Parts: sequence; C-alpha cells; structure tokens
Amino acid sequence: MSFLKKHAEILYSYVIGIVSLFMGIIILINLPLIEKLNGKGKVELHIHNVWDFFNAFFSEIIRVVSNYIGNFPIISAIVIILFGLLVIGLGWTLYRTTQYDYDISIFFLVVGILYFLITLVLMTQVYSFFAILFIFPFIIHIGYIVYKDELYTHNRKYHYLWIIFSYGIVYLLTQLVLYSRIESDEILTIDILSINVFFLIMWLLGQMSIWNFLFLRRALPLTKQELGEEEPELSRTSKDSMSNQTKIHWKNIQDRTTEFTRKTRRSVDMEKIRNKKDKFVKKWKDIIDIQEDDVPNWMKKPKWLKTVYVELFCGAFLLFFTLIEFNNRNSLFVSGDWEISQTQYVIEWITLLLLMLIMIAYILTTLTNYLRNKFYYIQLFMISILFFKLLTEFANIMVHGLLLSIFITPLLFLMLIAVTVAFVIKLRERKQE
Repeated sequence: MSFLKKHAEILYSYVIGIVSLFMGIIILINLPLIEKLNGKGKVELHIHNVWDFFNAFFSEIIRVVSNYIGNFPIISAIVIILFGLLVIGLGWTLYRTTQYDYDISIFFLVVGILYFLITLVLMTQVYSFFAILFIFPFIIHIGYIVYKDELYTHNRKYHYLWIIFSYGIVYLLTQLVLYSRIESDEILTIDILSINVFFLIMWLLGQMSIWNFLFLRRALPLTKQELGEEEPELSRTSKDSMSNQTKIHWKNIQDRTTEFTRKTRRSVDMEKIRNKKDKFVKKWKDIIDIQEDDVPNWMKKPKWLKTVYVELFCGAFLLFFTLIEFNNRNSLFVSGDWEISQTQYVIEWITLLLLMLIMIAYILTTLTNYLRNKFYYIQLFMISILFFKLLTEFANIMVHGLLLSIFITPLLFLMLIAVTVAFVIKLRERKQE
C-alpha cells in the first residue's frame, strides 16, 4: 500500500495510457462493425461461444462511439493510441523528475475535464436527454475534490452524502430510461452491463486525471521558505532543476483562488442559515412532542439491542437471499440447460456476484467499524450502493415489470426494507473520533 500511495500519480498515468491504448486497439479490430453502424446498420449478435460473448459485450460501446468516429475510425484509433502512449510517457517523466509537474498538472486538468465531457456526450446516446442530469453529480464531485482541504472536516460525512445522493438519484432515473429502451428493443440486455461498465471506466479515468492534477498542484512548493534560494530536490530518482518563477506564478494563482473562495463564503450568511434551520427544527419538535412516558414499554428498544446487531442482521439477510438467487443461476450453468446466447442469465449471474461481494464487504466493514473504529466511510459507501441498486431494481419492476429484474417482487420488497433500515441507521450514526 505504501508503494501505491507514493507512486499513485505515476500509476494513474499508466492506467489512463493503457486503457486508451486498449480502446484504440478495440476500435481498429472492429473497423468493419463501425463502418456498418455508420451506415445506420444494426448489430446482429450470433453468440455461440465465449469469444462471441466477449465481442457482444463491446458491441453497444462500439455502436455509441461509432456515432462520432464512424467517418474516420482509423484516424480516431491512431489518435487514441498516440494519446495513450503520450500519457504513459508522462507517467515515466513523473517517475524520473518533478521538473515538469506544473505543466503536466495542467495537462491532466484538461484531460479530466475532457473525459467528463466526452462521457456526458456519449451518455446522451444511451440515456437520451436524461444524461444531462449527470452534470449535477459531476459538478458536486469535482467541487468536493478541488475544495476538499477548504471544507470543514467534521462535516465530511455530509459532503460524502451529497455526492452519494446526487449519483444515486441520477443513476435511478437514467436506469429507468435505459430499461425502457431495452423494452422497446433499442438496446439489448447485455448492453446494460457493457454500457454501465464503459461509463464507469470513463468516469474513473476522469477521476484519476483530476486527482493527478490536484496532487501535482499541491506538491508544488508554496511557502516563502520553500521558494527560497536553495533549489529543492526535484527528481524522484535523481536531482534536476526547476525555476522559481514557475513556482511563484503557481503560488499567485493559488492565492487568488483561495481569496475568491473566502469572499464567496463571506457573501453567505451562514449564521443566519443556521438560525433558520434551528428555528425550523424547534418548531416541529414542539409540534411533535413525544415524551418517553408516551411510548409503551413493548415499543421501546431493548437495552441489549445495539444498532450494529441490526446492521449485521440486515447484511446477513441480504446476503442470504442473494446467495439463493446466485445459486439458482449457478445451478443452471452447471446443469448445461442453457445457451450462451441467453445473455440475460450471464448478466444476472455477474450482477448477483457483484452484489454478493459488496454485501460481504458491508458486513466486514460493519464489524471492523464496530470493533476497531475503522472503515466507517467504506461501510457508508457499501450500504449506499446496495440501497440505490435495490431501489432501482424495485423501481424498474414497478415501471417495467418483472422481466428484467434479478429478484422476484416479494423478495425484493423484503430486501429493500432491510437495506433501507441499514441505510437509515448509517445515516443517523455519527462517526466516532
């Protein structure tokens, strides 16, 4: 882990470059398909083996991309490959020296913004107009990353919740749109997985780019002592040189950014907002004034019952029924009474496997948080993912019916209750310092 932390910016550069190389190669391999799709053709899948299934996984991604590169796929593939090689080269440069950190940080800022814009544009091909909704979580998330050090650390949970709810609500709405397009045969079932994985990869690449920009920016010297006459050690493997003029220029930019942030904060009367909030809360507390004596004994929580027990029970409940559904799909695979062309079974199997892994991670982080006070926020993210995933499944059943759901309705309803209870407990819980 120490190696990853020390060389994160280098590893992220390599990952961005390698993924770009892979995408360029995929485009070159699928040139005939892109030409067909550019002529408004439709993909016809004939899945007879694992390789056909692998190609089908990328078919929708190729279709989405072909709308923009269909007229010049070879040039686009070459540009993407060259971009990948460039980023790998920058990663090697970051490993050798810090001399160009400022320029490379600006490069990653531009690349990060471009990744988010490209992802948003590509999403419109799948989610139609509703893809615009992703602007809000993108802005909230990037804003948090940029101003993380300026925010009040004791409110970190609320910052994360802003990000979680923005992504969760938009995910719910866009998945409803996606499933409606599947019902109308505009998109195939296998495309649910391929599309979401593709957009997740693009989103992660954008996050890596922004993280590299911020890391390189914060790594530059900022104080007068650091900007002194003595040259700092610039190389990660050897010594090099770096001009003080560049560092002073960057320091001025940061000072102006910080001053703008402070002015923005001063323009908002936080005390007035807090007073209004307290007044609103007090008003409702006065209306709903329930004393302890008003609650019957049978409705009171037993003293021995701790919230962690409820969380573990909910996690075990979710895992148990997910295991049952997973076993049903797995038994079908083992029996051989299916064909690989029945891609919905494969998608359900993969989805259930991922859900099981998240549920196991939730149970483990719940125990670790209770016993050692660690992984509090990881637990929060795990239960949030489960909550919005099951809520989305339930919403799809209500809107589109049972056809595309991985759980039957009664079971999903019970699981939704369990995950909601665990999610609410986590929302109410305060992080122990």
